[in-house]
Amino acid sequence: MGEIERQVPAGLIEQWAVHLRRQRSRATDTIWLLDNGFTIHDGRNGTPTTDASERVRAEQEAIVAEVSALLDQYDAINLRGALFENS
Repeated sequence: MGEIERQVPAGLIEQWAVHLRRQRSRATDTIWLLDNGFTIHDGRNGTPTTDASERVRAEQEAIVAEVSALLDQYDAINLRGALFENS
């Protein structure tokens, strides 16, 4: 089965990129908080049970890595498009 090419409006793509940048920013803020002594706990009925800080930090680091890779691809596509337009 071949790939289907779809036209996606540039504004929609830019909205996705903004969302990804915000997601990465929130993840880096969470990492900063954890690095500076804040903790996150799993809990039940408002009572903290286990420290979840390391798990959450690992999840946030994965988000930063994955979103950065996507944004690098986005920037590379835009840069390539700009080079073609200026040629």
